[in-house]
Amino acid sequence: MGDPFRFDGPTLLNISGGRTSALMLRRVLDAHDGALPDDAHAVFCNTGGEHAGTLDFLDETARQWGVDLRWIERDRSADAGWREVSFESASREHEPFEELVMQRRFLPNAVMRFCTQALKIETAAAFMRSQGHERWTSVVGLRYDEPARVHKLRARVADWDVACPLYDARVTVDDVAAFWRASPFDLHVPVHAGNCVGCFLKGTPKRRRIAEESPDLLAWWASMEERVGARFRKDGPSYQQLLDDVAAQGRLHLRVVDEDDLTVCGCTDRRPQRRRCTCRGRGHALSCERSTWAVAA
Repeated sequence: MGDPFRFDGPTLLNISGGRTSALMLRRVLDAHDGALPDDAHAVFCNTGGEHAGTLDFLDETARQWGVDLRWIERDRSADAGWREVSFESASREHEPFEELVMQRRFLPNAVMRFCTQALKIETAAAFMRSQGHERWTSVVGLRYDEPARVHKLRARVADWDVACPLYDARVTVDDVAAFWRASPFDLHVPVHAGNCVGCFLKGTPKRRRIAEESPDLLAWWASMEERVGARFRKDGPSYQQLLDDVAAQGRLHLRVVDEDDLTVCGCTDRRPQRRRCTCRGRGHALSCERSTWAVAA
């Protein structure tokens, strides 16, 4: 087997703004003498809902490593379906996300995650087609300790091939942590506030903690529920209820990752520790999706 971080032909490097995908980018650069090949594109799809620290980290990564990181956003009014932005001009008030919701007139949820599909997957694909590519390799930052996600991703049929070089190189969350401990710069975002800050896939305690620390970061989510007349999730409090509860009760200092947490996105930069598994040990693996977790301090 050759170097999993070397690629030939049109290549899309999906950069999420987290530590893991940034390490993937570093390893790809190292495999190509410090620079991306001409037909490889490092792309960050901005939803407008990322933490400010995520945008700072992306900007620092590009400057420190001399990478032409393409910042793009979904844009219905553009012929190609996307627009190019920069660190300075990137949306920071959920503009692409809000445009999508108001276009469809209903909210995404755990079953119909059209936000991820439209704002990230389809937007990145539109970018690659606009570069003249009919087929390409989509490189995703999934690690060796995320086998269920890797297998699920590789089973999908699409107009592109999928590569998970971190998985193939057996890179784990410990390897990612070790790399960034030795780095002169790092991501400075609380683990519960990663990715789209107020994401409905995060369980109630995570979202409550965000409401306690930065209630303004959940105000948009509450406003969208009110405007659409629906809820992102029906199995817990609305966003406005969370904000009202925090205003009335103050901080509860909840530290556990909640059992209604549905995130299987990129919020995995810190080591999870198993609390219990609802399949009661009948053949479950480390990646059992029916497990509940506690976050290591």
